[in-house]
Amino acid sequence: MPPLRYADDDGVRWAETLRRLGVDVVLLTVPDADTAKVERSQLTDVRAPTLAALDETVTLLARRNSADRAMGLTVDFLFIYVGHGRTGESSRAYLTLADGRLDQEGLYSRVVERLDADYVHLLVDACHAAGVVGSRGGDPQVLTRLRRALEQEQLAGHPRVGAIFAESNEGETHEWSRIRAGVFSHAARSALMGGADVNHDGLVEYSELDAFVAAAIRGVKSPQARLAVRTFPPALSPSRPLIGPAPQGPRLNLPPAPGGARISVEDASGVRLADAHQAAGETLILALPEREVYWLSTPLGEARVRRADLDDDSLPRFTPPEVARRGAAEESLLQGLFALPFGRDFYEGYVTSSGIAAVDFAGPALSGEPLGVPHTLGLEVGLTLSTAPLGGDGIARGLALSWRMPGPGLLRWGARLSYAMAPDAWEGNASLQRVSVLATGGLHGRGTLSSFAELGAGWLMLVVDRPESRQGDSAGLTARATAGLRWRTGDFALRGALGVDLDSVRVDGQRRARLLPGVEIGLER
Repeated sequence: MPPLRYADDDGVRWAETLRRLGVDVVLLTVPDADTAKVERSQLTDVRAPTLAALDETVTLLARRNSADRAMGLTVDFLFIYVGHGRTGESSRAYLTLADGRLDQEGLYSRVVERLDADYVHLLVDACHAAGVVGSRGGDPQVLTRLRRALEQEQLAGHPRVGAIFAESNEGETHEWSRIRAGVFSHAARSALMGGADVNHDGLVEYSELDAFVAAAIRGVKSPQARLAVRTFPPALSPSRPLIGPAPQGPRLNLPPAPGGARISVEDASGVRLADAHQAAGETLILALPEREVYWLSTPLGEARVRRADLDDDSLPRFTPPEVARRGAAEESLLQGLFALPFGRDFYEGYVTSSGIAAVDFAGPALSGEPLGVPHTLGLEVGLTLSTAPLGGDGIARGLALSWRMPGPGLLRWGARLSYAMAPDAWEGNASLQRVSVLATGGLHGRGTLSSFAELGAGWLMLVVDRPESRQGDSAGLTARATAGLRWRTGDFALRGALGVDLDSVRVDGQRRARLLPGVEIGLER
């Protein structure tokens, strides 16, 4: 068989992507010279994909799975194959390893049935390289037969096993030198990074990956380059997710835009990490592998983005790209791949026509963050200094807790709770305590260092503590205006603000209104 061109690159990208998504990964591959040089850090524990290495790896991971299940955990296992697909004697379909064959019977007896996993997910991209746009699957019937065998095996007694394939009308899948990967593998990775998370619950189910890849390849017109996705979720749980919420790490967060955005992400070495086409009016969040610099490309231009800028959703100015096109099939991929926006409208139409189990849009939106911590949530704890309420002497010192969510464009809205105390600041050595709850809204810039301006209004309670008595107003009103700078570093931001509060409270039977200039230093997460 001819040597594979990009299967080793696909293996590295699959391993890196799954580790970013919190998966324990073992990679078996033989890297070529270019991949070994460029991907040295990803290949430290890599072994050749022999039958012995496969058996030893399955044994190792089965022990880990057993330990997890003994602690009451549910174990999902992903088996991803990128390599030659063939049919041998008696038209029996098999996948190739470095020193042998893995047919349908061997796949179940040597891998699936030994893993001690609750669910097993099979993603197969059988391939070999052939020029700029090559064929994956040397025998035209291999994927069709393998798919039928898996479908029959699933019905025969493996309800916890799911499978996903891509094939053309000739039973082949394709790879493309522009992305140095298989088209299906690249689209599937982009889906699992968050591109397919149409209901923003942090999970990617079979139907979401199926619809995402279908949308990605639907615009490809060339018959030689078009693919179809074949999806078989586990019969016992058709809505079982392939991947869960990603751990903390770099995320590309594209807020809703009127026209959406078709976007590609590469690193500084030109490695294609992800592609997606954001639907108009919908959020797109991609969990990206760790890099110091990313290159973002759209049909209108490209931009260089630092890792720190991603935390602020700050997309710099795009400059016109340089594009080289070669051949009709590659031009069809270049123009058609990811040309169709993927969002809720496409997804719902697709799952209705395909009959696959759909995701739940009524659940909580997690946007790819760990459970209970939406990515768009901004919490700030601040220290405040201001003039004393009621025109008193001295300085009022306090704490503030703010919560903000993004709105359209640069708008942010939220709420603010604050407490401050000014000891011995008013008539007769009275101390003043001030509590306020405000609804807030304002404009917040993007970037590592950005400016902001915010307005708020709400409820105020003021307590006057005299040596001989205490009184207060629990139905006061207050309004607030602030402006300042925000500096983002990693997962946190430091905020400094100048502001003024206008309080209106009733004390000693009279309503009093006062301005309270002040400053605030806060730490935002």
